[in-house]
Amino acid sequence: MVETLSQQAQELWRFLQQEIFSQGLTASAAWNWLAELFAKGMSFTSLAFLIFFPLCVFAYYLIPRAAKNLWLLVCSIFFYWFAAYSGSTAHPQALAVLLALILITWLVGLALGRAPRRSLLALGIAANLGVLVYVKYTGFFASLINGWTGWSLSGTTVLNPVWMVGLSFYTLTASGYLIDVYRKNCAAEKNPARCALMISFFPQIVSGPIGRSNLLSQMETPHPYDQKQVSEGLRQMLWGYFKKLVISENAAAILGPAFLRPEQYNGFQLTLSALLYAIQLYADFSGYSDIALGAARCLGFQLPDNFRRPYGARSIGEFWDRWHISLSSWFKDYLYIPLGGSRRGVFRTCLNTLIVFLASGLWHGAGLTFLVWGLLHGLYNIVGRLTKPLRMTVNRATRLVKVPSLHHFFQRLITLAMVSFAWIFFRASSLEVASSFLSRMRLDFWSTLFNTQALIRALEGLDFFANHGPVLLGAILFLFVAEALEGRTRLAAWVGRWPFILRWTGYYLLLLTILFFGAFDATPFIYGQF
Repeated sequence: MVETLSQQAQELWRFLQQEIFSQGLTASAAWNWLAELFAKGMSFTSLAFLIFFPLCVFAYYLIPRAAKNLWLLVCSIFFYWFAAYSGSTAHPQALAVLLALILITWLVGLALGRAPRRSLLALGIAANLGVLVYVKYTGFFASLINGWTGWSLSGTTVLNPVWMVGLSFYTLTASGYLIDVYRKNCAAEKNPARCALMISFFPQIVSGPIGRSNLLSQMETPHPYDQKQVSEGLRQMLWGYFKKLVISENAAAILGPAFLRPEQYNGFQLTLSALLYAIQLYADFSGYSDIALGAARCLGFQLPDNFRRPYGARSIGEFWDRWHISLSSWFKDYLYIPLGGSRRGVFRTCLNTLIVFLASGLWHGAGLTFLVWGLLHGLYNIVGRLTKPLRMTVNRATRLVKVPSLHHFFQRLITLAMVSFAWIFFRASSLEVASSFLSRMRLDFWSTLFNTQALIRALEGLDFFANHGPVLLGAILFLFVAEALEGRTRLAAWVGRWPFILRWTGYYLLLLTILFFGAFDATPFIYGQF
């Protein structure tokens, strides 16, 4: 039975068996085990985090109120130090860059509070976004220039994006704070520790949600222990672990080879892989967000929601109101509106939309595939805006609006198809791979779908059954049923009202599903690379 548990659970079981059950636990053995464990790095799905987090929360509610924010800052720095590990090697440069940008942001914020000058704002944003551009994009821009000119520019940097975790997230947090101070939407923070905590708060630093300056006001509020808040936070974390470890990881194992070598697979396999990637990405990132929001809630903080059932959207515009909300709202508040938003005519609105989505694509990754993905979503939004009157006329003429349920179903189906199509470029390693993937999607699709033996062979070719495929489908169904219920009621509060035995039976079943079918640390969180 133990052999069927996840690798992390087996590792913990072996330690308990060898060091406690057989010869008794010694301080030396425990210390060596912990040192080895943390040297592997820390993420939300690591055993190191499951040891670190309860200790952080326990101490937080024991220490005096005056020391709470300082304690969280220490915990955040500790978390980031080990999150930046790669190959069991520490990278103090990552922490040095974070602390340097925190210091610059705090000093520039103080100066902006006294004299809100554009030159000061430009200096602070250049410091933050300049490091981001230097680390993530010098190689990309050098390769483009080399391709266009035949030159041989070097794109290497002294800072490796692999261990500069969270850079894209905390630089946007810091830049947004400076813009808010400049606009007088918030006061400049005089306390350097609180400014540092706002930028480096450990639940959100690696993959968001992207923080805003309103986190500062929450630091002023006392956070006494609240059993209800902690229970809801733990419940949300458990749900996030289910999405990440059971759905995302098993889906990743099935779809990975098809995106690596699409020429070896038929249309049915590639179509299924594309749909599974849409599910994987959502389960992965929303799972991370659930863990982050739940962890913050256990500490008394409320982070902004990052997802609201995005695959239930009936248009691309609505999809972006529901997907990665903290990034969408950041680009809207700090780029789209300053560019003029939709106030300067149709052409300027379309241009601003395209700029924002190209910037979003580039923010996600230094590659042409991400630019194409951003371009597609920009065009989706522009075409949707321009054709809205025509689509309304067609809907009235076909009387489709008279049957709202059917109308909404087709809208959701078309939106999901458009989003899944764009995700192919997001996942592919190059435009050539994406082109090969798309060109083969029509091959043997229907002949495989309606032939039982061919269908089974196709699934076996993807290692569907070897990677808990039937369990994965059940988990996906469970996820979307839960989200459908969430659309009708506040699901967490509803579950909280269940009888004690029924509620805890559900928790244990969810936990056992994670332990037996989850894959711990099989792949890092997808948005951790951004």
